[in-house]
Amino acid sequence: MAATADRATAAHMINAFRVVSVISIPLMGNFPSVCGSSTHYHLVRYPAFFQGLNLYVLTGITAMVIQTTLLQRDVVRRVLRLPILPKNTNVKPVTFKESIDYLKKWFRDQNQIAQERALKGKKW
Repeated sequence: MAATADRATAAHMINAFRVVSVISIPLMGNFPSVCGSSTHYHLVRYPAFFQGLNLYVLTGITAMVIQTTLLQRDVVRRVLRLPILPKNTNVKPVTFKESIDYLKKWFRDQNQIAQERALKGKKW
């Protein structure tokens, strides 16, 4: 039962990360892309796209892609003593509406727990 609940929570977290990723695009677009010197020579030698926040994001994405690709290989998982991934899970991804409903239910449950603790006089 707990494994099923963890799997459901993970599916909803994936949707949350998707929303955060889309929201962060305009935010990161407003950060300065050039750190340090802004002389003409510096900009010619290293284009602005490969500096500052863009370099940080590109490095992070590249590392994530390499890590994900490696960890999907059975040989690497055996060497690292990680469980082998099942081949066909046939897990249906959750929709955003299901994630919103799940979040509403979670808040209602947390509110109920807080009210019960308040009635018992217990602190968090």
